[in-house]
Amino acid sequence: MKRFTCYVIAPLIRAFISGVSAVSPCITGFFISGSRKTLSVLSAAVLFSALAAVPSYLLAQSGGQPGQFMAYGAGARSLGMGGAFFAVADDASASYWNPAALTLLSRKEFTAMQATMFADTSLSFFTYAHPTTSKGTFAVGMTQLKSVGFEKISVSINPASSEIVEIKNLGTFDGVERAYSASWGRYVSEKLAFGAMVKNISRQLDTSKDGFMAVDVSMLDRVSPAYRVALGAQNVVSMASGDTDDKLPLTLKLGQALSLFKGSLVFGLDVAKPQGADMNWRFGGEYWLLYWSALRFGLVGAPGIQEADFGLGLKYGSLSFDIAQGIHALGTTTRFSVSMRMGQSNKARHESEVREIVRQAMQYFKSGYFGRAIEKLKAAVDADPGNSEVKRMLARLQAAVEYVPDATGSEEVPALTRRGIISYVDGKDLRNSVNVLRHAFNKDPKNDRLLMLLNMIEKEANVSEQTRKPEGPELFTYIDQKTYDARQAIYDGKYDLAMKRAQDILDLEPNNETALEIMGSAFYLMDQKEKARLMWEKVVEINPGNTVVKQFLRQIR
Repeated sequence: MKRFTCYVIAPLIRAFISGVSAVSPCITGFFISGSRKTLSVLSAAVLFSALAAVPSYLLAQSGGQPGQFMAYGAGARSLGMGGAFFAVADDASASYWNPAALTLLSRKEFTAMQATMFADTSLSFFTYAHPTTSKGTFAVGMTQLKSVGFEKISVSINPASSEIVEIKNLGTFDGVERAYSASWGRYVSEKLAFGAMVKNISRQLDTSKDGFMAVDVSMLDRVSPAYRVALGAQNVVSMASGDTDDKLPLTLKLGQALSLFKGSLVFGLDVAKPQGADMNWRFGGEYWLLYWSALRFGLVGAPGIQEADFGLGLKYGSLSFDIAQGIHALGTTTRFSVSMRMGQSNKARHESEVREIVRQAMQYFKSGYFGRAIEKLKAAVDADPGNSEVKRMLARLQAAVEYVPDATGSEEVPALTRRGIISYVDGKDLRNSVNVLRHAFNKDPKNDRLLMLLNMIEKEANVSEQTRKPEGPELFTYIDQKTYDARQAIYDGKYDLAMKRAQDILDLEPNNETALEIMGSAFYLMDQKEKARLMWEKVVEINPGNTVVKQFLRQIR
């Protein structure tokens, strides 16, 4: 007579005793009591625990693959929406659903959930999410599926007749599957965020233990204020340990979220495809009746509808209370969760930190240390990848530095160059930047790099006539060249061009007597005598000794 120890639920033992052969492949964990060798035709005891405890729709989705308790869901809010939360996840449970969505959190948050299931089975979930100002959002969590009251018996079999001789009750044992996780999410651009989760999964059935290490990755794209899409892959990398040949299935996920009426109505739709199993989907919605109360509904399909869910959410200050009820083939499942938000908004602290980095950059910038300013602006972009204004400033400063690496000192040309580049990087008035840099070039007409910078900005500002190196005598300056060109335009009868070139001079030197005189002459020749008179009167105001202009004025009075 041989004696075996069996770990299994009592009803299945009774079926086995009754000779129902179809059940026997599921009866796992037999051990020869003397040698403790495992029979090769039997599976590991932990697999049966998972199959016995996980809802039937998850088995339909996965074919009973290991780690499927991690596909059940976390948080009564999300489960009230049928678990259609992959792109919706904007609370601490994002650490479970989609680590990239942790970026949607602005405050520290803690969530705990307890789900009462069936056959003395419960699911617990805890998580804490901690947003930082510049390094993204970090979170830790724990998910546990526990079934108690498994019956442990000893079976004696007559080897001659293969009949059961004796069944002895050895008490009960529990089945526990537990996962610890660490998650992180961070924006990499204004709308796109990436995230990753590292999880350690352990399974224990009485004395039998095994475990897994795995990595999940995900991304979230805020396509518009009302629409988000998420992509992810679970168990991208996984390793098993202990007495098991099981492997965690690679699972691909796609989620979409649609927000209407300023967020009062939210819909989510998720699709998942586990390796070696059927595709499954989840759909759900949330409607906030008032700012403190919400109603939720959801459906789970694999591919046919396996579960219907509904739920209720309440908010009071920084606390949230949620309840969800699931209806499925095994009956009903009730889930409760509570969430608490702590501390000030991370968004405000984040913006303050970025402003401080930009302020430091501007200090270097205004002193002419453009290289150091670029380093600070890069740090600001790294802290806030979605800040388009800082990105624009950095791009313009880097473009300017290609021509003028620095402009330090209190001399007139460096000071004017700094002013011009600051105006260019600010971007509000490119014409002012052009005028200031033209003035600097007028003071240093041999500075070819300054001229190249000036031409680049003139092109961006759509200036029709770009500055060129002065022609003619060696001592010609930019002002001299413009004066010469303006006079030549008068002689050629191109009065509009003469006025334009005179205005270029006045932009740099508003009281340039010669430019005012030329502009007055252009107006006079265009038969706009009143405007000519105003120009010439200003010339006389600047230089009362200008007898030529006084004579012009006497002719039109």
